[in-house]
Amino acid sequence: MRLATDGADGAAGIEAALRDAMALVEATGARGHAPFIHVERAALAHLLGDKATRQRELREAHRLFTEMGATARAEQVARELGSSAESTSRISSTGRT
Repeated sequence: MRLATDGADGAAGIEAALRDAMALVEATGARGHAPFIHVERAALAHLLGDKATRQRELREAHRLFTEMGATARAEQVARELGSSAESTSRISSTGRT
């Protein structure tokens, strides 16, 4: 996984690779790969500190996994969404940023 090896330094290249991957999904109709791309986009957003994008990408991944009947993956993403929402709410309630 390029994200693990390149990290934030490779963000532009990783974004381009994910964009290309989504273009291939659209061109070939291989929609089963789309939620995984959204999960990777969420991971990149997390690495870059972009909470809003991370949440949006995780919600879309969850929706797509649910639609395709991949309940275990949908539940995993839901837990990730819940834990990030919980930590955000804890930070807000304590006044920390």
